[in-house]
Amino acid sequence: EEIPFSPIAGGAPNREGEYTQASGVLFYEQRVYIANNTDPNGTQPIQNTLIHAENGSWLYHTIQEQMEGAFGPDTVPHSTPIPIQNSDTQYNKQISVPHGNSVLMVGGPVVLGMGNPTFPTADKSIPPFTDASIVDPSTALTTQLKALNSKGITVDSYSSITVSTSNSGGGVNNITFEESYGKVISMETTWYVENLSNGTVQLQYIQTIILQFSIGGAPTQFSHIDANTLQLVDEKFVQVNSNQSWQSIGVTVSSEKPVVITYKSGQWTADPSSNNGNLYDANGNSNVTVTQSGYPIQNVNMGALIGKVGSYPPFLIGNGPVLTPAGQSGFLQLCINDDLNKEFGAGLTDNIGSLQISIQL
Repeated sequence: EEIPFSPIAGGAPNREGEYTQASGVLFYEQRVYIANNTDPNGTQPIQNTLIHAENGSWLYHTIQEQMEGAFGPDTVPHSTPIPIQNSDTQYNKQISVPHGNSVLMVGGPVVLGMGNPTFPTADKSIPPFTDASIVDPSTALTTQLKALNSKGITVDSYSSITVSTSNSGGGVNNITFEESYGKVISMETTWYVENLSNGTVQLQYIQTIILQFSIGGAPTQFSHIDANTLQLVDEKFVQVNSNQSWQSIGVTVSSEKPVVITYKSGQWTADPSSNNGNLYDANGNSNVTVTQSGYPIQNVNMGALIGKVGSYPPFLIGNGPVLTPAGQSGFLQLCINDDLNKEFGAGLTDNIGSLQISIQL
């Protein structure tokens, strides 16, 4: 799972007339992938398959005097003292999910604490999940903290925030299809930003979504609970050129700390005479599978993004995200999967384009 954040260059004021509710805005984009290659049927690799995506914003509200503008006094006169922002509704999480759901959660204030946070527990009494042996989803969070403790790492302090569609101003909108067959009823999320004793920062969250399905003609509600831990990572962006062989990008990989490689933008081609002359992304030309030994990797798309660590064999990246292979250490190099030594034609000399790649350290 990955959640990049980006603040906007400015505020988003809500003007009342005599005062303003200022909004601090932090955009985010969340993506969740299959973590391993286990398929219940054992028939197809599904590692790194995208299974959820959403984007939205976190908002922080304060009430302050309203600015008049460039040609008036500094602020608008107000007849009575301006109100104080309600701390219970000071934070919003706005979500857009491509299934056709728009969600607005409201909450606050931020809660500060020392040591491990106390996580909410799931209600095991909700039918049909009445088996007392069901493991609470928040166990995933406590298990991760215990794993850190075993390495001598503890939580020094944390900040937590809970937002919910049930609070004043919150709500959910579903498109017509989802309203009938997979309706989101409500949603509540608690985030914990934790400062660890080793100087790093991590995010833990637990989220409960109440979904409504029609089963046997009757509306039936289901608790969909998510919980995960994410570490704050450094991200580096590099350019990979299609007309160059293995390119060192200034990143060293260690067996203890692999890196994540993800295609971000750009297009290239390993053969302008193929694919009707159209360029493509890091997945390469889906119409051409190379089998010749002159290509670094065989039986994959021509023009796909590939990588290698030190002197280890090359590995396929494509659009990613892909984790560098376990147990490998050395300099990371990236390249286009092409006839590097001109064994079958022009090699790299007729290639066009470049890609922008993200490296999460």
